[in-house]
Amino acid sequence: MPTWLPKVAAICFVVVSALVLVFVYHGFRGSFTPGVKVTVESGRSGLMLEDDAMVKAHGVHVGSVTTVQQTPSGAVIELRLDPDAAARLPADPGADIRATTVFGAKYVTLTDPPSPGPVGLTEGTVLRASNVTVETNTVFESLSDVLQAVDPAKLNRTLGALSSALRGQGESLGRALVDTDAVLTRIEPRTETLRRDLAAAETTADIYAGATDGIVASFDNLAVTGTTLVDRADDLDRVLLAAIGMGDAGRRVVEPNSEQIVDVLDLLRPTASLLEEYSPVLPCFLQGADRARQLAEPASGGNGSSMMLKSTFLLGTDPYEYPRNLPVVEATGGPRCGPLPIVTADETPAPYVVANTGANPFEAGNTSPVFVPDSLFELLTGGAG
Repeated sequence: MPTWLPKVAAICFVVVSALVLVFVYHGFRGSFTPGVKVTVESGRSGLMLEDDAMVKAHGVHVGSVTTVQQTPSGAVIELRLDPDAAARLPADPGADIRATTVFGAKYVTLTDPPSPGPVGLTEGTVLRASNVTVETNTVFESLSDVLQAVDPAKLNRTLGALSSALRGQGESLGRALVDTDAVLTRIEPRTETLRRDLAAAETTADIYAGATDGIVASFDNLAVTGTTLVDRADDLDRVLLAAIGMGDAGRRVVEPNSEQIVDVLDLLRPTASLLEEYSPVLPCFLQGADRARQLAEPASGGNGSSMMLKSTFLLGTDPYEYPRNLPVVEATGGPRCGPLPIVTADETPAPYVVANTGANPFEAGNTSPVFVPDSLFELLTGGAG
């Protein structure tokens, strides 16, 4: 046995032992290294995010990815962070999954929140990934799915037909683009108006949508009305003929007297204007008169439609003299009802308006009946003598 063989065997044993220690260290260093466990939830993780991927914050290595699990809603990524680094990080950082290059492996980077908060990322915190870089192989995969769904031969024929249709139409296409640009240029200043119109159209559409049942019911009613008119067409014809005959008879009556009717209406204009001005007074006056009738009927007698009254002469009033007692049209004050139609005991005597009408039975200051022989003679003889 050569003397060098034991030496070579010892050297090989040392090298193998060193390699085993190195592999064991790299394989289990995550298990023996204490760290802060954090979970990142993402809509997807991409194809190049693997275990032991780096976790960075502000470009500094602060931990590593321990596991990447795919779920029906996306991906769940477990991180192990260095305790000292976790103590300096914000309590609610953001998380992005980025790639070093378009073909490189991905890593997780922790970002600062929009507004400063407490410091110290604790064990069990769940973060939400806001951005995942799209790698080139993902694009190739999507393109491959598209190419598998589209028949290349049919796509070639479609592109060939499109090429043939566009060949020689460059000038027409150019004019169409220029015209489109001109139209869009004129529309662009009105975009705000269009936006308001669309918003109003949406509101109007909502109103019509809410009134759909009523509109449909109205159409159903119109259908019933139309059916009724069709079924009663003969009766409708007779009604229209009768209306035409009545209109012709009315024309024969009104036409010869048209001027007189116009004169009558013109004469009625001042009276109608006065009634229009005092129209608010008429309802309360009539209601007050009816109320007075109800109160007076028990004393004077009545049956609800008529009332018995006993009248007598009022002595003490001077006889009419011309022109001293000519009426004076100077009453003013406008329409007013006062306490009518119901006058309570607290409102008596009811207030009234004193107006100058030329009639004042007490202008002579009479406080008791006054006998005037001449006036009595004129009353008995009817003014003869």
